[in-house]
Amino acid sequence: MNSRDYPKKVIDFMCGHFTPRNLIEISSRRDIYVAIHEGKVLATGALSGNEIMTLFVDPKFRGKGIGTELMDFLEGMAAKRGHRSVKLSSSITAHSFYEERGYGDLRVNLDEDYGKTILMRKKLSA
Repeated sequence: MNSRDYPKKVIDFMCGHFTPRNLIEISSRRDIYVAIHEGKVLATGALSGNEIMTLFVDPKFRGKGIGTELMDFLEGMAAKRGHRSVKLSSSITAHSFYEERGYGDLRVNLDEDYGKTILMRKKLSA
């Protein structure tokens, strides 16, 4: 969905970074969750400490509430683990989705490999 926000160089880096081998290694540092329906992966998201990472929804299923349900789950897991807030790096495309969920901007990041992202934070309910 957000590939239009980034130059080809960034997309190529991301495709090379999220290989099966790298995902196995990454899973040793963060909890990765997958939303599956009838054997199809609909969405993924990860949690590392109080940071939500790599939330992706299959574009065919966008707008059906799957991202919202996964975010509810991830925020709930962070709260259960005692975190008072969560943070994430938003793509340009997803920025309004996170704002509607109560996230506020902390800063804009410009990274040669990852492109432009917006670091955001949300306070969690006690």
